[in-house]
Amino acid sequence: MTKEERLLRAADRRDLTCGPITQKILRFSLPIILGNLFQQLYNVVDSVVVGNFAFDGTHCLAAVNASFAIMLVFNALYMGVSMGANIVIAQYRGAGNTRQLERAMTTTFLLSMLAGAFITVVGFLCSKPILVLLGTPADILDDAALYIRIIFLGTCGNVLYNNMNGMVQGLGDAKWPMYALIISSLINIALDLLFVCVFHWDVAGVAIATILAHILSGLLMLRRQATGVYGAKVDFRHLRMDKTIAGQILRLGLPSALQSMCFAGGSLINQTFSNRFGTEFIAAHSMLMKLDGFVLLPLMGFSTAVTTYVGQNVGAGNLDRTEKGIRTTLFLACGVTLVLSVLLYIFCPAITLIFGASESARSMAAAGIRFVCFFYIFYGVQNVLAGALRGAGAALTASLCVIGSTILKVPIGWALSARPLDLDLDAAVAAGQYADRAAAQAAGVGMEHNIGIFMAWGLSMLVGMLIILPCFLFGHWREKGITEKAKQLKG
Repeated sequence: MTKEERLLRAADRRDLTCGPITQKILRFSLPIILGNLFQQLYNVVDSVVVGNFAFDGTHCLAAVNASFAIMLVFNALYMGVSMGANIVIAQYRGAGNTRQLERAMTTTFLLSMLAGAFITVVGFLCSKPILVLLGTPADILDDAALYIRIIFLGTCGNVLYNNMNGMVQGLGDAKWPMYALIISSLINIALDLLFVCVFHWDVAGVAIATILAHILSGLLMLRRQATGVYGAKVDFRHLRMDKTIAGQILRLGLPSALQSMCFAGGSLINQTFSNRFGTEFIAAHSMLMKLDGFVLLPLMGFSTAVTTYVGQNVGAGNLDRTEKGIRTTLFLACGVTLVLSVLLYIFCPAITLIFGASESARSMAAAGIRFVCFFYIFYGVQNVLAGALRGAGAALTASLCVIGSTILKVPIGWALSARPLDLDLDAAVAAGQYADRAAAQAAGVGMEHNIGIFMAWGLSMLVGMLIILPCFLFGHWREKGITEKAKQLKG
């Protein structure tokens, strides 16, 4: 087979506007899922290594987790650019507009670098004050601040990868992002072990390993698109931002960024609820978040796949094929979610052993995981429908639906955890059992209410599905395409 024939076959595989729907979606989503699996290993390996090999495993595990919600807030900025780029590039790819495609790729690169520089400076300067504001326990504050500041120094590497990832996935290639993540994740694991087990750098070691892995993945993706195998690439000779395309990317990406920021803001507030239950519960919360990520990663893969699929088909004017693909993706996502939920429910007590935390922390984590397992299927439906709406260009509608469920997570968490804790502490002090609230809390009064945080997590998934379902069924997402072919459908 000649080089030209191989390129044509590769281009055909990346074209989601024709061919068997199920096969195309699986072929596109499976590399994303596998890539997400290795990306999830970044934080999980950090947690496992510090939990098992650091001087004080539970302490370090809590410190690493305490900064997670802050990173989510800042990451939302560049993830919005990545999502907007995916949608714009997918629709121009579906319409066959190579000139606009290359302009979109160049504009995406410039937007991402600006976002990375901003996040690096602001995140580094503001991270510790935010940790203090969140009520991070004093015994982990310094380590948490050290970890997150190092992570922010490597932001540009992570931004570069995610936006290159958004580009090539919009072009229909899910394999190369997977390859980059596999390589960088293996490097991350090796460096984690070296820096913690050999150099004894603890939380600083896992942070340095993570940013080096991020930089490597970003450079790998930058090199891949520069080969020109996609028929278009970033024009480094004329790095100019196309204002019209930048506006399209931001219009479609900012709702996703706002959604992510609201999610992260909700996580920050719920982190303050978690912090009130002490270091061991923070470690338990960390374990649930890491295991939760392994269930959500296939859902995120299907969501990304359906975004690109819908983007290309709406761009090409194939509405009937678009709707069939959405139904197929829903069926696949729900099936995978059910299997993973059952497995996690059964084996979660054993799985928590890998984190090396205390027995009480593992017990709290297992209780929370088993509750949340009943709600993952609702999140699967929500994620696929949100991805479909974004791909069609109705990014604002998708984001507002998700934001609504996220906002509700905060009062639910307060009502089920923080408020009953306060009532029990006040009652114990009023009854003369303890001198003050601190003494009552140290004795474990009200600690059983920590399950309320996990309950809020699960219930928000159900609410999210109930909000987005009517928007998908009765909304005008079919008329949101940005290309001329898509606009012709309005008539």
